[in-house]
Amino acid sequence: MKDSTRAFLAADRTVARDQIERIFEERLAALSAGVVQALAETLAGVRRDLTGKLNQSVRRIRASEGEQQWSKAIVDATLGFADRAALFLIRDGSLHLSATRNMTGDRMPAIPLDGARAFASAAQSRDTVVALRTKGEMSEAIARWTGEDAAHTFYLFPISAKGHVVALLYADSEGQNVEVNGLELLTTVAGAVIESHPVASAAQPALVNIAAPARSLEEQDLHFKAQRFARTQVAEIRLYKSENVKSGRAARDLYTSCKEEIDSAREAFQRDFVSSDTMVDYLHQELVRTLANDDVQLLGPDYPGPLV
Repeated sequence: MKDSTRAFLAADRTVARDQIERIFEERLAALSAGVVQALAETLAGVRRDLTGKLNQSVRRIRASEGEQQWSKAIVDATLGFADRAALFLIRDGSLHLSATRNMTGDRMPAIPLDGARAFASAAQSRDTVVALRTKGEMSEAIARWTGEDAAHTFYLFPISAKGHVVALLYADSEGQNVEVNGLELLTTVAGAVIESHPVASAAQPALVNIAAPARSLEEQDLHFKAQRFARTQVAEIRLYKSENVKSGRAARDLYTSCKEEIDSAREAFQRDFVSSDTMVDYLHQELVRTLANDDVQLLGPDYPGPLV
């Protein structure tokens, strides 16, 4: 083949490759634009649906004539955010079941708040709490009612009005994830509506003011976040590394069995929380209490000990 022919073919291949690349880029750009537009339209639709749902919930709560009605309005609004929901009013240091959605039974005796560890933590911190569905976290009565299941978690969302925790929204799911952001927004709106527009009730729940330790507001917030972080991290270890936890307890060496997860949690806790002079090693406390069943020796001889 002559050199001129080879050069012509090479140039022709270059032109073809350039044309293909240009066409591909044009098609990709068009596709990307379409995807972006479709995504924007989807997000706009989600925002409209969420806004409409919240507006409807606000109207229902405002129109309520008693605690049963506004409790029902709140749990009904969780549809699409969680499989099951229940609202517990806090009155005289106890939890009082007020309304449910998709739960078996809607009656339960009053449960002492200090006997339901996760519920007490949510009321104390005034922040969302996630925990395993065990009687140690929920109390024996609530665990029996919801169905104890150490392979699944549940969420608690505090509802506050005028600086007081008035109720806790329980949510869990089997076939879908709990939409935490949507439920946090719902409970925030519910608290604001209850605060600005108190609903009538023949037996209005007593507002529970959770006493805070003598710390600044910034320190209190940091401590609450640290507690929530610790509980979430240890709950995830129990949930996703259950076999490691079992073998670690049997060998009395949980640290070795769950070393990667514990070290990762310790590193994050050290980075995000230990800078405070008043900080407590809540992660260590939760590891001992929840993983080691209050027996620090189960963590094993190589466990480094508290960070502070």
